[in-house]
Amino acid sequence: MDKEQPTAHADHVTPPLPQKIKLYISALRSVPFYRYGEIGNICYTIGKNILDGVILYTMFSMAERELKVAAVLGIVVKYAYPGITMISSTYTSEFIDHLEALRDIKMQIARLIRVQLGIATGQSLGAVCLLLCFPPIFTYFFAGLSFKAHLLVAIYLLHHICDGSAQIIEGRTWFKIIEIKIRRGDNEKLSRNFWVIYTLAQNFQLLLGQLFIWSALGITTELAPALTSPLLSSVVYFGFFAVVISKFILPVTYKLKLCA
Repeated sequence: MDKEQPTAHADHVTPPLPQKIKLYISALRSVPFYRYGEIGNICYTIGKNILDGVILYTMFSMAERELKVAAVLGIVVKYAYPGITMISSTYTSEFIDHLEALRDIKMQIARLIRVQLGIATGQSLGAVCLLLCFPPIFTYFFAGLSFKAHLLVAIYLLHHICDGSAQIIEGRTWFKIIEIKIRRGDNEKLSRNFWVIYTLAQNFQLLLGQLFIWSALGITTELAPALTSPLLSSVVYFGFFAVVISKFILPVTYKLKLCA
């Protein structure tokens, strides 16, 4: 009996990395909700890290040299984010509790998609606020204002409120969608390896984010004296466009294709 025990649990051994990648690709191919949602997640990861790599570096440089509010910006991020997390988490937990009381899976998905639409709007507004913090754009719109230093802090705080709260809500509602579609789905193999797929996707996005943020930072460092150069402007607007469209991908495909 003791010798047969390892064989009985063989299917539960963590698969090697190539097998994990195959499971991830299989989930993308066979679960449309997951495919379109992951495309959105990847677009957001690329776009947001490009914007962070370019705008945060140049914005804090401007805030330190010209506006003298770099320390205030740091404090805003440090002390505002816990409040954003607390409020967003509380709202999302209550929503998920009410959602799970519903027995109709289609109704659950429909409500989750509506939330995704709100998340997409929030992250788009956050991207607009972050774009306004880019020194050439900020200077173009607000150079003549006497309170421009305080305005920069306010815009950056608004970015964190919109984008940060949307990210927290999105993380939990997206998890609920893939839990329904993969963990409780018809494909037993994917269901059995749900956490492998979920973790691989998270790690992939983390690595992708690091690649793009350091690449964007490198480009910015090289071109920093000329922030209005066509190359740097193209990089910024590409990142902005990627963020804005990213979380609309799943709601749009749901409306046009998946809910049929």
